[in-house]
Amino acid sequence: MSKVIQWYTGTIAKQQIKLLSEHPDHTLVAVVTQNPEKAGRDAGELAGIGPIGVAATTDVEAVLAMDADCVLLNPPFWDGELVARILRSGKNVVTPTGGFDLRGTPFHEELERACAEGGTTLTGGGNMPGLLNDVMPLVLSGYTSRVRGVWTRERNFHRDYAGAEVLGLLGFGAPLEECGPGSQRAQMLGQAFHWYEGQAAHLVTDALGLKLDELRTTAWDIVPAPQDIHLPASGLTIAKGTAAGMRYAFTGYVDGRPWHTTVVEHVADLGLGEGWQQSEDEPEFSIRVEGDPVISVDFAHLGVDGLIQLNAARIVNLVSPVCAAEPGCRTILELPFVTAARAAAADGPAGAKREG
Repeated sequence: MSKVIQWYTGTIAKQQIKLLSEHPDHTLVAVVTQNPEKAGRDAGELAGIGPIGVAATTDVEAVLAMDADCVLLNPPFWDGELVARILRSGKNVVTPTGGFDLRGTPFHEELERACAEGGTTLTGGGNMPGLLNDVMPLVLSGYTSRVRGVWTRERNFHRDYAGAEVLGLLGFGAPLEECGPGSQRAQMLGQAFHWYEGQAAHLVTDALGLKLDELRTTAWDIVPAPQDIHLPASGLTIAKGTAAGMRYAFTGYVDGRPWHTTVVEHVADLGLGEGWQQSEDEPEFSIRVEGDPVISVDFAHLGVDGLIQLNAARIVNLVSPVCAAEPGCRTILELPFVTAARAAAADGPAGAKREG
């Protein structure tokens, strides 16, 4: 039975608390919050599932001193210093904000030392990276040959997303000139996206025996709202003429040629223009592996709630493999094939469904 700490209590983390509270192989032993108003409150109540007997705390030092096997770290941004502290304290780390493939980043050597000192392991989990632009293309590459490139796209329709702060950070409702390719916001977001997409591109090219030359931002498109748009879940109203959609493309180059491209699209409404998401029936994820044969896959009609569940389940399902792994910064290629922890009997006389 693994002792697990949930570090921070945002939207995905709340779902992780729920999964941990009912998991057959893990015990939730502590929950860290940055919000003093949440300190002392039962983590289950914060997650909307009722009391589970674990109170949230802001006492980082006390949690670092605890006996635990793994930390699920859900910060809003990558925090390499905090990751190192946790690893040195003897706790493995799974996080959606980094750790997918840190080779070549400024944090790699320091985190490898932290893993060695703590006898611990770090990896990343989520949907992008963690599924769309690294894990799934590599799985699909096993069904083709002469792979010449990878293209992936994630589409996000934010009508039902409650995170007003995140939407504001992306630029929804901001004047177009504050979101364009030369803006301060674009520089900040571009750095964040390069952090994620660079790890995915490096992992895929390295696994296929190639050397990634560089990662470039190859598209940065902003579309205005044709009329006022109200997003009920977040309470945000986007005024006509302000930013209502963002689409970015990031391309990794091999031998000077585009090889690994990730397109990320965020929209406040459907049908904002030609090429933008037109209907809810369009899948969130698309992948094309250019090989012999070319393999194209569109999948996931999950909506906001389903994407939250997907990310949380992946992170929780990584706990056991990470706890069993050799110390160090481990990519998904260095861990065993990750599955759900159990199966639950489906309704009806036959079949089964997987549960995290």
